Amino acid sequence: MAWVDPSTHDLIVQQNDSLRAYVESCASSDNGSYRAFPLLDVDVQEIDPNDTTRYDHYRDWLLSVLYLNTTNPDYFCTCVQSMARTFPYGRYHIPNASLSVIRYLIDNAPCHDSSLIPFYDRSVALRHQMWLRGDTTIPEDTALPSLDSIGLDAVLHPPSAVPLPGTDAQVHLASFTGSPNPFTKETELTFVLNRMTYVTLAIYDELGRMVWGDGKGRSLDAGTHTIHIDGTGLPSGTLYARISTGFGEVKTVKLVHQE
Repeated sequence: MAWVDPSTHDLIVQQNDSLRAYVESCASSDNGSYRAFPLLDVDVQEIDPNDTTRYDHYRDWLLSVLYLNTTNPDYFCTCVQSMARTFPYGRYHIPNASLSVIRYLIDNAPCHDSSLIPFYDRSVALRHQMWLRGDTTIPEDTALPSLDSIGLDAVLHPPSAVPLPGTDAQVHLASFTGSPNPFTKETELTFVLNRMTYVTLAIYDELGRMVWGDGKGRSLDAGTHTIHIDGTGLPSGTLYARISTGFGEVKTVKLVHQE
C-alpha cells in the first residue's frame, strides 16, 4: 500500500477541486480552459494511490464536461486525450482502449495536436515489442475496440447530433418531476441521472425570465437528486422548471405557484 503525506494530499485535493470548479464555471466562456485537463491528469495520478476507482470517477467527470465548450476544438480534443490516459486503470482496463481513443482523435476530430500520430505509432510499436518479449499484460490481438464498447459513446454523439433512424441515443437524464404541484410555500424538483452529468437547473416565468437559479451548473453523480425550492420569492401563476445536461438533453416541468 502506498503512503501519501497528508499535507501533500490536501494540497492536491484542493488544486483538483479548484480546477474542476474552474472548468465547470468557465469552460463555456474561456477558450483556454482546456489547459486545466493536463494538470488534472497529474492530480488524479497523485491524489490517492490507494484509491483504485479514482480513474473511473475522473473519466465520468470528463464525459460530463466534454461539451461545455463547443467553440474551441482543443477543448474537446484535450478532454478526450485525458480520457484515454485513464484506461490502463480502474474498471475499464480494456486491451488497446487508450490506443482506440487516440486513433479516433487522429481520424475524426479537428485536433490541432500534431504529436498524436507519432505518439500513436510509437505506442503501437512499443506494445508489439513488449508482446514479442513475452509480456503477458500485452494482448496479441491488435484490434482496436469501438468507443461504444468502452463506454465513450457520448464522444460519438455531440449535443448537436441527430440520432440516425433505428439507433438509440443514450439517455443520461432519466426523469424530472416537481412535487407538490400546484404548490404554495414550497416544492421539490426531483431528477434521476443514469451517469455523472453536468446539470443546469433554473425556473422561469411565462415571459421566459429566470426567477430562480443563477444560470450556473455543476457535475452531479449518478442517482436521484432532490432540490428544495422556497416559493417565498417566486411570482404566482405558471412557472417552468428547466433542466439541461452537458450532453444536450433538456426536460421542462410546468409548475403552478398559488398564493
